[in-house]
Amino acid sequence: MDTVQIRINSKEKFKVMPWARLVPEFSYREFRDLSQAERLRRKDKKIPYLRHFKLHPEATHGLMVPRVEIYESADNDIGVVQYEMTIYVSSLPKLLFENSLCEITPSNKEKIFDTIAERLHSAGIQVSPLTIATAPVPVVHFCKNIILPNALSFRRLLAELSHIDIGKAYDTRDDARVKDKNNGQVLHFYSGSREWSFYDKIDDMRRPKNKSEDKTKTEYEKELVELYGLQNTEVFRYEYRLKTTQTIKSELNAILNRPYQTPVIFDDLFSAGLWKSVILRSWKRVTNRPENQLALLSINSKLDLLVHILKNAQKKDKNGHSQNQALWSYGLATAIKDHGAKAVRKELGKVWSNKSDERLDEKMAIAAKLAEGIAFSEEVLHINRELERFEFINLALLKKDV
Repeated sequence: MDTVQIRINSKEKFKVMPWARLVPEFSYREFRDLSQAERLRRKDKKIPYLRHFKLHPEATHGLMVPRVEIYESADNDIGVVQYEMTIYVSSLPKLLFENSLCEITPSNKEKIFDTIAERLHSAGIQVSPLTIATAPVPVVHFCKNIILPNALSFRRLLAELSHIDIGKAYDTRDDARVKDKNNGQVLHFYSGSREWSFYDKIDDMRRPKNKSEDKTKTEYEKELVELYGLQNTEVFRYEYRLKTTQTIKSELNAILNRPYQTPVIFDDLFSAGLWKSVILRSWKRVTNRPENQLALLSINSKLDLLVHILKNAQKKDKNGHSQNQALWSYGLATAIKDHGAKAVRKELGKVWSNKSDERLDEKMAIAAKLAEGIAFSEEVLHINRELERFEFINLALLKKDV
Protein backbone atom coordinates (compact mmCIF):
# COMPACT_ATOMS: atom_id res chain seq x y z
CA MET A 1 0.00 0.00 0.00
CA ASP A 2 1.27 3.46 -0.85
CA THR A 3 -0.91 6.59 -1.03
CA VAL A 4 -3.82 7.15 1.35
CA GLN A 5 -6.20 10.00 2.09
CA ILE A 6 -8.33 10.10 5.22
CA ARG A 7 -11.11 12.46 6.26
CA ILE A 8 -11.84 13.78 9.77
CA ASN A 9 -15.30 15.31 9.96
CA SER A 10 -15.40 17.05 13.34
CA LYS A 11 -13.38 19.94 14.73
CA GLU A 12 -13.58 18.25 18.14
CA LYS A 13 -11.24 15.54 16.78
CA PHE A 14 -8.37 17.85 15.82
CA LYS A 15 -6.79 21.12 16.92
CA VAL A 16 -4.93 23.71 14.89
CA MET A 17 -2.14 25.44 16.80
CA PRO A 18 -1.72 29.24 16.39
CA TRP A 19 1.71 28.76 14.75
CA ALA A 20 0.53 26.24 12.15
CA ARG A 21 1.43 27.56 8.69
CA LEU A 22 -1.92 27.11 7.04
CA VAL A 23 -2.67 29.24 3.98
CA PRO A 24 -4.62 31.44 4.44
CA GLU A 25 -4.13 31.90 8.18
CA PHE A 26 -6.54 29.62 10.03
CA SER A 27 -9.12 30.70 12.58
CA TYR A 28 -12.21 29.09 14.10
CA ARG A 29 -15.52 30.91 13.74
CA GLU A 30 -18.97 30.63 15.24
CA PHE A 31 -22.12 30.96 13.16
CA ARG A 32 -22.70 34.47 14.53
CA ASP A 33 -19.32 35.50 13.05
CA LEU A 34 -20.51 34.86 9.49
CA SER A 35 -21.52 37.77 7.34
CA GLN A 36 -24.93 37.84 5.71
CA ALA A 37 -23.28 37.31 2.35
CA GLU A 38 -21.56 34.16 3.64
CA ARG A 39 -24.82 32.79 5.04
CA LEU A 40 -26.55 33.35 1.72
CA ARG A 41 -23.62 31.96 -0.25
CA ARG A 42 -23.78 28.76 1.76
CA LYS A 43 -27.16 28.04 0.19
CA ASP A 44 -25.51 27.87 -3.21
CA LYS A 45 -24.91 24.14 -3.83
CA LYS A 46 -22.16 24.96 -6.32
CA ILE A 47 -19.97 26.30 -3.49
CA PRO A 48 -19.30 23.42 -1.09
CA TYR A 49 -17.36 25.42 1.51
CA LEU A 50 -16.86 28.95 2.86
CA ARG A 51 -13.09 28.87 3.39
CA HIS A 52 -10.37 26.45 2.36
CA PHE A 53 -7.05 26.19 4.26
CA LYS A 54 -3.95 24.34 3.05
CA LEU A 55 -0.86 23.02 4.79
CA HIS A 56 1.57 21.58 2.25
CA PRO A 57 4.84 21.30 4.19
CA GLU A 58 8.04 20.25 2.47
CA ALA A 59 9.89 17.14 3.62
CA THR A 60 12.27 18.20 6.38
CA HIS A 61 15.61 16.40 6.81
CA GLY A 62 14.23 13.60 4.61
CA LEU A 63 11.14 13.18 6.79
CA MET A 64 7.80 13.23 5.01
CA VAL A 65 5.05 15.36 6.53
CA PRO A 66 1.46 14.64 5.39
CA ARG A 67 -0.47 17.32 3.53
CA VAL A 68 -3.50 18.79 5.28
CA GLU A 69 -6.52 20.65 3.94
CA ILE A 70 -9.31 22.04 6.11
CA TYR A 71 -12.71 23.03 4.75
CA GLU A 72 -15.03 25.40 6.57
CA SER A 73 -18.76 25.15 5.90
CA ALA A 74 -21.97 26.21 7.63
CA ASP A 75 -25.27 24.50 8.36
CA ASN A 76 -27.91 27.21 8.25
CA ASP A 77 -30.61 24.92 9.62
CA ILE A 78 -28.91 24.40 12.97
CA GLY A 79 -26.71 27.51 12.94
CA VAL A 80 -23.33 25.77 13.19
CA VAL A 81 -19.99 26.31 11.47
CA GLN A 82 -18.39 22.96 10.61
CA TYR A 83 -14.80 21.97 9.87
CA GLU A 84 -13.60 18.96 7.92
CA MET A 85 -9.92 18.01 7.67
CA THR A 86 -8.39 15.76 5.02
CA ILE A 87 -4.96 14.23 5.56
CA TYR A 88 -3.07 13.09 2.47
CA VAL A 89 -0.02 10.82 2.77
CA SER A 90 1.54 10.48 -0.67
CA SER A 91 3.58 7.42 0.33
CA LEU A 92 3.29 5.34 3.50
CA PRO A 93 6.64 3.59 2.84
CA LYS A 94 8.36 6.97 2.56
CA LEU A 95 6.69 8.06 5.77
CA LEU A 96 8.45 5.20 7.60
CA PHE A 97 11.50 4.33 5.47
CA GLU A 98 12.17 7.52 3.46
CA ASN A 99 11.84 5.49 0.25
CA SER A 100 9.17 3.54 -1.62
CA LEU A 101 11.33 0.69 -2.85
CA CYS A 102 10.81 -0.85 0.57
CA GLU A 103 7.24 -1.98 1.21
CA ILE A 104 5.29 -1.61 4.42
CA THR A 105 3.61 -4.63 6.00
CA PRO A 106 0.40 -4.86 8.08
CA SER A 107 2.59 -5.13 11.19
CA ASN A 108 3.63 -1.49 10.62
CA LYS A 109 0.07 -0.30 11.31
CA GLU A 110 0.52 1.23 14.78
CA LYS A 111 3.81 2.81 13.78
CA ILE A 112 2.10 4.47 10.81
CA PHE A 113 -0.73 5.89 12.94
CA ASP A 114 1.77 7.20 15.50
CA THR A 115 4.11 8.66 12.89
CA ILE A 116 1.33 10.54 11.10
CA ALA A 117 0.23 12.03 14.43
CA GLU A 118 3.83 13.00 15.33
CA ARG A 119 4.60 14.61 11.97
CA LEU A 120 1.35 16.57 11.98
CA HIS A 121 2.05 17.75 15.54
CA SER A 122 5.42 19.05 14.33
CA ALA A 123 3.51 21.08 11.70
CA GLY A 124 1.01 22.49 14.21
CA ILE A 125 -1.90 20.04 13.83
CA GLN A 126 -2.92 17.98 16.86
CA VAL A 127 -4.79 14.75 16.11
CA SER A 128 -4.63 11.47 17.99
CA PRO A 129 -3.46 8.14 16.50
CA LEU A 130 -6.90 6.70 17.39
CA THR A 131 -8.67 9.42 15.39
CA ILE A 132 -6.35 8.71 12.46
CA ALA A 133 -6.97 4.96 12.69
CA THR A 134 -10.76 5.34 12.69
CA ALA A 135 -10.99 8.01 9.96
CA PRO A 136 -12.87 7.10 6.75
CA VAL A 137 -10.85 6.59 3.56
CA PRO A 138 -11.89 8.32 0.29
CA VAL A 139 -8.66 7.51 -1.63
CA VAL A 140 -6.18 4.63 -1.45
CA HIS A 141 -3.48 3.32 -3.79
CA PHE A 142 -2.48 -0.33 -3.46
CA CYS A 143 0.87 -1.28 -4.97
CA LYS A 144 3.47 -4.01 -5.47
CA ASN A 145 7.15 -3.85 -6.38
CA ILE A 146 8.43 -6.88 -8.30
CA ILE A 147 12.12 -7.39 -9.05
CA LEU A 148 12.71 -8.52 -12.63
CA PRO A 149 15.49 -11.09 -13.18
CA ASN A 150 18.21 -10.07 -15.65
CA ALA A 151 16.81 -12.39 -18.31
CA LEU A 152 13.49 -10.53 -18.36
CA SER A 153 12.84 -7.10 -19.84
CA PHE A 154 10.65 -4.33 -18.47
CA ARG A 155 10.34 -2.81 -21.96
CA ARG A 156 8.96 -6.07 -23.39
CA LEU A 157 6.57 -6.39 -20.48
CA LEU A 158 5.28 -2.83 -20.86
CA ALA A 159 4.92 -3.27 -24.63
CA GLU A 160 2.68 -6.29 -24.05
CA LEU A 161 0.61 -4.59 -21.38
CA SER A 162 0.08 -1.61 -23.67
CA HIS A 163 -2.08 -3.90 -25.86
CA ILE A 164 -4.59 -4.82 -23.16
CA ASP A 165 -8.02 -3.26 -22.57
CA ILE A 166 -9.80 -2.84 -19.24
CA GLY A 167 -13.24 -2.83 -20.85
CA LYS A 168 -16.27 -0.57 -20.70
CA ALA A 169 -17.25 -1.70 -17.19
CA TYR A 170 -14.22 0.16 -15.83
CA ASP A 171 -12.83 2.31 -18.65
CA THR A 172 -15.67 4.81 -18.39
CA ARG A 173 -13.66 7.75 -19.70
CA ASP A 174 -12.39 5.86 -22.76
CA ASP A 175 -8.87 6.92 -21.88
CA ALA A 176 -6.21 4.22 -21.80
CA ARG A 177 -2.79 5.20 -23.04
CA VAL A 178 0.97 4.99 -22.71
CA LYS A 179 2.50 8.23 -21.48
CA ASP A 180 5.10 9.32 -24.02
CA LYS A 181 6.79 11.97 -21.86
CA ASN A 182 9.02 9.29 -20.29
CA ASN A 183 9.82 7.56 -23.58
CA GLY A 184 6.90 5.21 -23.16
CA GLN A 185 8.12 3.99 -19.75
CA VAL A 186 4.84 4.64 -17.89
CA LEU A 187 1.54 2.97 -18.72
CA HIS A 188 -1.78 4.15 -17.29
CA PHE A 189 -5.28 2.83 -17.71
CA TYR A 190 -7.75 5.37 -16.36
CA SER A 191 -11.37 5.15 -15.35
CA GLY A 192 -13.61 7.49 -13.42
CA SER A 193 -12.80 5.90 -10.06
CA ARG A 194 -10.05 3.36 -10.77
CA GLU A 195 -6.58 3.53 -12.25
CA TRP A 196 -4.04 0.88 -13.20
CA SER A 197 -0.44 2.10 -13.41
CA PHE A 198 2.75 0.28 -14.47
CA TYR A 199 6.30 1.63 -14.54
CA ASP A 200 9.93 0.80 -13.70
CA LYS A 201 10.47 2.01 -10.15
CA ILE A 202 14.27 2.23 -10.36
CA ASP A 203 14.17 4.11 -13.67
CA ASP A 204 11.59 6.49 -12.22
CA MET A 205 13.75 7.16 -9.17
CA ARG A 206 16.65 8.21 -11.40
CA ARG A 207 14.58 10.70 -13.39
CA PRO A 208 14.28 14.41 -12.51
CA LYS A 209 11.13 15.18 -10.53
CA ASN A 210 9.46 16.96 -13.44
CA LYS A 211 9.86 13.87 -15.66
CA SER A 212 9.07 11.15 -13.14
CA GLU A 213 5.86 9.44 -12.08
CA ASP A 214 6.70 9.97 -8.40
CA LYS A 215 6.78 13.69 -7.59
CA THR A 216 7.62 13.36 -3.87
CA LYS A 217 11.17 12.01 -3.85
CA THR A 218 13.22 12.13 -0.67
CA GLU A 219 16.93 12.91 -0.57
CA TYR A 220 17.66 9.41 0.72
CA GLU A 221 15.66 7.84 -2.10
CA LYS A 222 17.75 9.66 -4.69
CA GLU A 223 20.91 8.13 -3.19
CA LEU A 224 19.63 4.55 -2.97
CA VAL A 225 20.38 3.57 -6.55
CA GLU A 226 24.08 4.34 -6.10
CA LEU A 227 24.33 3.08 -2.51
CA TYR A 228 22.89 -0.34 -3.35
CA GLY A 229 24.23 -0.65 -6.90
CA LEU A 230 20.78 -0.79 -8.48
CA GLN A 231 21.69 0.94 -11.76
CA ASN A 232 21.04 -2.20 -13.82
CA THR A 233 18.11 -3.48 -11.77
CA GLU A 234 14.54 -3.27 -13.05
CA VAL A 235 11.67 -3.23 -10.57
CA PHE A 236 8.17 -3.56 -12.03
CA ARG A 237 5.87 -1.22 -10.12
CA TYR A 238 2.17 -2.04 -10.21
CA GLU A 239 -0.28 0.42 -8.66
CA TYR A 240 -4.03 -0.02 -8.41
CA ARG A 241 -5.64 3.26 -7.37
CA LEU A 242 -9.14 3.60 -5.92
CA LYS A 243 -10.33 7.19 -5.98
CA THR A 244 -13.82 7.35 -4.46
CA THR A 245 -15.49 6.25 -1.25
CA GLN A 246 -18.09 4.25 -3.22
CA THR A 247 -15.46 2.29 -5.16
CA ILE A 248 -13.46 1.60 -2.00
CA LYS A 249 -16.55 0.29 -0.20
CA SER A 250 -17.53 -1.81 -3.20
CA GLU A 251 -14.13 -3.49 -3.59
CA LEU A 252 -12.90 -3.80 -0.02
CA ASN A 253 -16.13 -4.75 1.74
CA ALA A 254 -16.62 -7.58 -0.75
CA ILE A 255 -13.18 -8.95 0.18
CA LEU A 256 -13.80 -8.40 3.90
CA ASN A 257 -17.22 -10.13 3.66
CA ARG A 258 -19.07 -7.05 4.92
CA PRO A 259 -22.18 -5.23 3.68
CA TYR A 260 -21.48 -2.66 0.96
CA GLN A 261 -22.61 0.28 3.14
CA THR A 262 -20.04 -0.46 5.87
CA PRO A 263 -17.70 2.57 6.11
CA VAL A 264 -14.06 1.72 5.32
CA ILE A 265 -11.72 3.28 7.87
CA PHE A 266 -7.94 3.55 7.80
CA ASP A 267 -7.51 0.65 10.25
CA ASP A 268 -9.47 -1.65 7.88
CA LEU A 269 -6.78 -1.24 5.24
CA PHE A 270 -4.40 -3.31 7.36
CA SER A 271 -6.67 -6.38 7.48
CA ALA A 272 -4.75 -9.63 6.98
CA GLY A 273 -4.42 -10.61 3.33
CA LEU A 274 -6.30 -7.56 2.05
CA TRP A 275 -3.49 -6.03 -0.04
CA LYS A 276 -2.74 -9.30 -1.81
CA SER A 277 -6.43 -9.90 -2.51
CA VAL A 278 -6.96 -6.40 -3.92
CA ILE A 279 -3.86 -6.49 -6.13
CA LEU A 280 -4.48 -10.04 -7.38
CA ARG A 281 -8.13 -9.38 -8.15
CA SER A 282 -7.32 -6.19 -10.03
CA TRP A 283 -4.59 -7.95 -12.04
CA LYS A 284 -6.73 -10.99 -12.85
CA ARG A 285 -9.66 -8.74 -13.72
CA VAL A 286 -7.47 -7.50 -16.55
CA THR A 287 -5.58 -10.65 -17.59
CA ASN A 288 -8.64 -12.92 -17.49
CA ARG A 289 -10.49 -10.88 -20.12
CA PRO A 290 -10.53 -12.89 -23.39
CA GLU A 291 -9.16 -10.00 -25.49
CA ASN A 292 -6.28 -9.54 -23.05
CA GLN A 293 -5.50 -13.24 -23.06
CA LEU A 294 -5.06 -12.85 -26.81
CA ALA A 295 -3.02 -9.66 -26.41
CA LEU A 296 -0.62 -11.34 -23.96
CA LEU A 297 -0.02 -14.56 -25.93
CA SER A 298 3.62 -15.49 -26.43
CA ILE A 299 4.09 -16.73 -30.01
CA ASN A 300 7.21 -17.41 -32.06
CA SER A 301 5.43 -16.82 -35.36
CA LYS A 302 1.96 -16.07 -36.66
CA LEU A 303 2.03 -19.39 -38.51
CA ASP A 304 2.48 -21.19 -35.17
CA LEU A 305 -0.57 -19.32 -33.88
CA LEU A 306 -2.62 -20.29 -36.94
CA VAL A 307 -1.64 -23.97 -36.68
CA HIS A 308 -2.47 -24.02 -32.97
CA ILE A 309 -5.90 -22.46 -33.51
CA LEU A 310 -6.66 -24.80 -36.42
CA LYS A 311 -5.79 -27.87 -34.35
CA ASN A 312 -7.94 -26.72 -31.42
CA ALA A 313 -10.83 -25.96 -33.78
CA GLN A 314 -10.53 -29.40 -35.35
CA LYS A 315 -10.65 -31.07 -31.93
CA LYS A 316 -13.81 -29.14 -31.21
CA ASP A 317 -15.58 -29.97 -34.48
CA LYS A 318 -14.47 -30.91 -38.00
CA ASN A 319 -17.27 -29.19 -39.92
CA GLY A 320 -17.02 -26.02 -42.01
CA HIS A 321 -18.35 -23.85 -39.20
CA SER A 322 -15.39 -24.68 -36.95
CA GLN A 323 -13.05 -23.90 -39.85
CA ASN A 324 -14.65 -20.47 -40.23
CA GLN A 325 -14.32 -19.91 -36.48
CA ALA A 326 -10.64 -20.82 -36.65
CA LEU A 327 -9.97 -18.41 -39.51
CA TRP A 328 -11.67 -15.35 -38.01
CA SER A 329 -10.26 -16.25 -34.57
CA TYR A 330 -6.78 -16.17 -36.07
CA GLY A 331 -7.50 -12.82 -37.71
CA LEU A 332 -8.84 -11.37 -34.48
CA ALA A 333 -5.93 -12.72 -32.43
CA THR A 334 -3.27 -11.35 -34.79
CA ALA A 335 -4.99 -7.96 -35.04
CA ILE A 336 -5.03 -7.69 -31.23
CA LYS A 337 -1.39 -8.85 -30.96
CA ASP A 338 -0.32 -6.26 -33.53
CA HIS A 339 -2.49 -3.29 -32.62
CA GLY A 340 -3.96 -3.89 -29.14
CA ALA A 341 -7.40 -4.93 -27.94
CA LYS A 342 -8.62 -1.37 -27.42
CA ALA A 343 -7.57 -0.23 -30.90
CA VAL A 344 -9.27 -3.23 -32.54
CA ARG A 345 -12.50 -2.59 -30.66
CA LYS A 346 -12.37 1.12 -31.49
CA GLU A 347 -11.81 0.60 -35.23
CA LEU A 348 -14.57 -2.00 -35.44
CA GLY A 349 -16.87 0.44 -33.67
CA LYS A 350 -16.20 3.05 -36.37
CA VAL A 351 -17.44 0.67 -39.07
CA TRP A 352 -20.22 -1.07 -37.19
CA SER A 353 -22.49 0.19 -34.44
CA ASN A 354 -21.24 -0.02 -30.87
CA LYS A 355 -24.21 -2.30 -30.34
CA SER A 356 -22.08 -4.97 -32.00
CA ASP A 357 -19.83 -5.01 -28.91
CA GLU A 358 -21.69 -7.94 -27.41
CA ARG A 359 -21.12 -10.03 -30.55
CA LEU A 360 -17.46 -8.96 -30.57
CA ASP A 361 -17.12 -10.06 -26.93
CA GLU A 362 -18.49 -13.47 -27.91
CA LYS A 363 -16.03 -13.76 -30.78
CA MET A 364 -13.11 -12.74 -28.58
CA ALA A 365 -14.12 -15.40 -26.05
CA ILE A 366 -14.19 -18.05 -28.80
CA ALA A 367 -10.82 -16.89 -30.15
CA ALA A 368 -9.28 -17.00 -26.67
CA LYS A 369 -10.69 -20.51 -26.19
CA LEU A 370 -9.15 -21.70 -29.46
CA ALA A 371 -5.81 -20.15 -28.47
CA GLU A 372 -5.75 -22.03 -25.15
CA GLY A 373 -2.51 -23.88 -24.60
CA ILE A 374 -0.30 -21.00 -25.72
CA ALA A 375 1.41 -19.55 -22.66
CA PHE A 376 1.88 -15.93 -21.75
CA SER A 377 5.37 -14.45 -22.10
CA GLU A 378 7.98 -15.16 -19.43
CA GLU A 379 7.61 -11.56 -18.24
CA VAL A 380 3.86 -11.86 -17.67
CA LEU A 381 4.21 -15.33 -16.09
CA HIS A 382 6.82 -13.91 -13.70
CA ILE A 383 4.44 -11.16 -12.62
CA ASN A 384 1.68 -13.77 -12.10
CA ARG A 385 3.96 -15.88 -9.88
CA GLU A 386 5.25 -12.95 -7.84
CA LEU A 387 1.77 -11.55 -7.21
CA GLU A 388 0.67 -14.96 -5.97
CA ARG A 389 3.74 -15.15 -3.75
CA PHE A 390 3.37 -11.52 -2.60
CA GLU A 391 6.73 -11.28 -0.87
CA PHE A 392 7.28 -7.90 0.78
CA ILE A 393 10.32 -6.11 -0.63
CA ASN A 394 13.04 -4.61 1.55
CA LEU A 395 16.49 -3.23 0.76
CA ALA A 396 18.25 -6.40 1.92
CA LEU A 397 16.25 -8.43 -0.60
CA LEU A 398 16.98 -5.90 -3.33
CA LYS A 399 20.70 -6.02 -2.62
CA LYS A 400 20.66 -9.83 -2.67
CA ASP A 401 19.00 -9.89 -6.09
CA VAL A 402 21.40 -7.40 -7.71
